[in-house]
Amino acid sequence: MRYLTHLAACVALSAAIGSSVMAEDWRPLPTPSSDSRAMILTGPMRGFYGWHGGIIPLPQTPTEGYTRFAWADLEPLEDVYDFGPIDRMLTGLKPGQRLAFGILSVDTCCSAHRGLDLPGYLLPHMPKAFWMKADPGNDGHVENVYVPDWNSPYFLDRYRKLFMALGKRYNGDPRIAWVDIRGYGNWGEGHLAGANAYHWTQFPYDDPAVNRNGTERGTLDTRLAMADAIIDAFPDTQLLAMTDDKPVLVHALKRSARIGMRRDSWGARMFGDSLLGDLTGADAQLVLNRWRTAPFIVESYGWEKVFEAGLDGIVKQVEDYHLSAIGNGNFNVTHWNDLSADKQAALLRSGNRAGYRYTPIAVSYRTDAQAGCGLALRIDWRNNGVAPSYEAWRVHAWLTGAGATWDGRATSDLPPIQPDAPQNTKLCFDAPKLPAGQYHMSITVLATADDHRTMPLPLVSEAGRYPLGTITVSNH
Repeated sequence: MRYLTHLAACVALSAAIGSSVMAEDWRPLPTPSSDSRAMILTGPMRGFYGWHGGIIPLPQTPTEGYTRFAWADLEPLEDVYDFGPIDRMLTGLKPGQRLAFGILSVDTCCSAHRGLDLPGYLLPHMPKAFWMKADPGNDGHVENVYVPDWNSPYFLDRYRKLFMALGKRYNGDPRIAWVDIRGYGNWGEGHLAGANAYHWTQFPYDDPAVNRNGTERGTLDTRLAMADAIIDAFPDTQLLAMTDDKPVLVHALKRSARIGMRRDSWGARMFGDSLLGDLTGADAQLVLNRWRTAPFIVESYGWEKVFEAGLDGIVKQVEDYHLSAIGNGNFNVTHWNDLSADKQAALLRSGNRAGYRYTPIAVSYRTDAQAGCGLALRIDWRNNGVAPSYEAWRVHAWLTGAGATWDGRATSDLPPIQPDAPQNTKLCFDAPKLPAGQYHMSITVLATADDHRTMPLPLVSEAGRYPLGTITVSNH
C-alpha cells in the first residue's frame, strides 16, 4: 500500500508543472455540476464498511469488509498454520474490494470455539491460566471462557511467531485494507471488561475461587510486546491501534504517523471521554490529531447503547473525532426496517459525513504545454468531509470528439486534501497532439495502486465518469 506522507514533495511537483506552462492563459471550464441529492457515497475507506450483517441499504457494496479471527482459527497445531480462512475471503473479493481483520484471544460472548479461542497446544504451557464463566447473554453455546496467562514467555513467543507468519504472507498485500493492533483482553480490545457474569463485569482476577493460581493481569511490557509483534509484522500495511489501553495506544501512534485508530464503542455516551481517559498534554493531542495522517475507524457499541449518544449525537461523534469509516452492523436489530425512520436517517447521515468528500469546485485547462504534458488541468478541490483520504490517487482524464478519443492518467498523485484546507492542484497529462476541435472532457479518480478502486465524487456522473465540460484544441 502506498501512503501519502510526502505532501511537500507533491506540492512542489504541482508547482513545477504549473510553471512549465505559463505561456498561455488557463481556460476555465463550467463549475462542475454537483448532485443536488444528499448523495450516499460508497467508496474506499469512507462511509460504511461491511461488518456484522450489513443491514444498511447502500447504493453499492462497501469496498472494505471486516472480520475477526480467533488465534485458534489460524494455528491448529504448533507451527502448523492454516491461513485458509483468510485466503478464502481474499479469493471471494471482487476487483477493487479489500479485506480488513483483527485477531483475538478471548471472546466472552460470541466464541466460535466453545470458549477456547487459543490453540489447544498452548494450554499445557500456561498452568496459571484459568477458565471463567461466559457472558450469560450469549445464546447458550458457550458456558466457560479460557483466559490465558498473558505474561507467559511461551505465550508471548508463540504470539509473535503467529504474526511473523501472517506478516510474511500478507504484509503489503493490496487486498488487505487494514489489520487491527488487537490481541490483549476481551475481544482483543485492550481491556478486561465484558465479563458480565462477574462483579463490575471485570475479569475475576481478584476472585481466588476462579483465579486459583494467582494469574496476573497483563503487564505493560506484555501488552507492548503484543502490539509490537503486529506492528513489526506489517510495516507496509495500514494498521489501526485499539484505543482502550492508553499506554499501548500512545506507544503505537509514536511508532509511526501512518498508524491509525479503531474504537468499538461508537454511539455510546462515553465515546469521547473514554477515548482520552487520563491522557493530557502532548499525548492527548497525539490522539486527537492522528486523523490528519491516518484513519480513525469505528464500529457501533451494540446492545442497548447503539443510539445512547442520541440521534444527533452519533453524527456529532463522526464530526468531532473525524471518523473515516463505520461498521455497517452491530446495531442490535436484524433488519433495516426494524429501526424507526429517525434512527435510519441518523445512521445514513453519519455514514454520509464520515471520511473524505473531495469536490472539484473550479476547473481550468490548457493544451499548449511542453512535450510530455500535452494537457494540463488546474483543479481547485474542497474536502466537504471530516477527514482526508489516506491513499494515493490519480485523476484519469477522458477526451472525446473532433474525430478522436484519448484517455490517460495524470503524471503525479493528488496531495491529501484536509477538510479545513482547500487545495489547488495542477496536473499534467502526457496527451498526444490531438486534431484541432472541441472535445468533451470527463474525469475519474483512481487509486494509484489499483485501477479498480475509484474515488466517488459528489457530482453528476455519466457512465461512471464525471463530465467537466468542453475544451477546445487549436493547435497553433
